[in-house]
Amino acid sequence: MFNCLLAFRFVTLNREYNMAKNLSLILASLHSKVEKLIYINKRGAEELKKLKEEHEVIREELKRAGKKIDELEEKNKVLALAKSLSGDEQGKNELKLKINELVREIDKCIALTNG
Repeated sequence: MFNCLLAFRFVTLNREYNMAKNLSLILASLHSKVEKLIYINKRGAEELKKLKEEHEVIREELKRAGKKIDELEEKNKVLALAKSLSGDEQGKNELKLKINELVREIDKCIALTNG
């Protein structure tokens, strides 16, 4: 009977040891995975910061390009106006249309300031 109890106790201890060993392995695996997630998160945060900086640079470039387009459009209008002053009949009609367009634009501005 003593041998049975001793054998039972041995089996019980062996199971507990195996469970503790398994828990230890599980904890080690979990720790490793958490470390990996922390590393991935850090890299992701760095990448996000870099992308935000690039986004800001591109936004500024887009703003400058928009201003350049506005300047070129204004130059184009001036060139078209200069061409219309050349004296031919078509140029005179274009000049009249341009003057009317400018008058309407001025009227809109006046209406906005009065409103």
